[in-house]
Amino acid sequence: MVQRRHGRYDVLVIGGGVTGLTAAQHAARRGLSTALLEGEPLFGGQIATVEQLDGYPAAGALSGVDLAVGLVEQCRSLGVVIIEAAVETLAAEGGGHVATAGGERHRARAVVVASGARLKQLGVPGESDLLGKGVSQCAWCDGHLFRGEDVAVIGGGDAAAQEALVLADFCRTVHVVARSPLRAKQDYVARLSRLGNVEFVWGCEVDAILGSEAVEGVRLRRVGDGSLSDLACKAVFPFIGSAPNSEFLPPEVACEDGYVVTDAEFATSLPGVFAAGAVRRGYGGHVAEAVGEAVSAAGAAARYLRGE
Repeated sequence: MVQRRHGRYDVLVIGGGVTGLTAAQHAARRGLSTALLEGEPLFGGQIATVEQLDGYPAAGALSGVDLAVGLVEQCRSLGVVIIEAAVETLAAEGGGHVATAGGERHRARAVVVASGARLKQLGVPGESDLLGKGVSQCAWCDGHLFRGEDVAVIGGGDAAAQEALVLADFCRTVHVVARSPLRAKQDYVARLSRLGNVEFVWGCEVDAILGSEAVEGVRLRRVGDGSLSDLACKAVFPFIGSAPNSEFLPPEVACEDGYVVTDAEFATSLPGVFAAGAVRRGYGGHVAEAVGEAVSAAGAAARYLRGE
């Protein structure tokens, strides 16, 4: 078992999603002292909110929570030090790297950045005021609260389609609102199209979320002519894309639109720092890819430490 060495590690993994947990596990399996930093109380990242994973090689149905719990247990059994604190800064120092989290400094010879991405918000009136009062970004967590009610899912990608499928099991009507027809996987689109309680609202974007004490509806603006209309609903689930969690990185780490730029070996522009998963430019967005990138990044970090 890999042991902690007084806050100094061979590898420091930033992020406790599937990518980070996998990278930490594989670094530890290579005999490297490894620590993982995660600031959120729920491990697994966005995957933890998925009721049933699609495209992940596993026997039978597997939820995101099940996968995350299993990965955390494996990390702990391998001696990975799990530190529940959000990284504030990362800097090169003394031939290695120092991450500041929760007011403490954690040193490592190599770093794997697997900080993932966060869901974007709509940025419209009523959204922040009604968060937790009908505005949610987790159908698996909150869908049952709106059993028999009408709800709206905002977005046209895979995440929006998956959330709509979950909500269709609970809600009377699921309105899928998007600027254009769904960009999601055809399998998701076909499944939604077969459901009698799913209605598509194309060519619209949300202008405001309505309600005082709780969500009462959404005001929609038609993309073509700007005309407004109100859609009554009891909950709004926005899934309009994500933004990378890379603000803590130093300027020596090259980014494009916030996404970390890497080479084919997942190395960044700062020697000894690697990146994988949703924070990385070029990530495909599937959980199987996250796992594969994590394994490769951990291997690249190990080779770097061996001087290869």
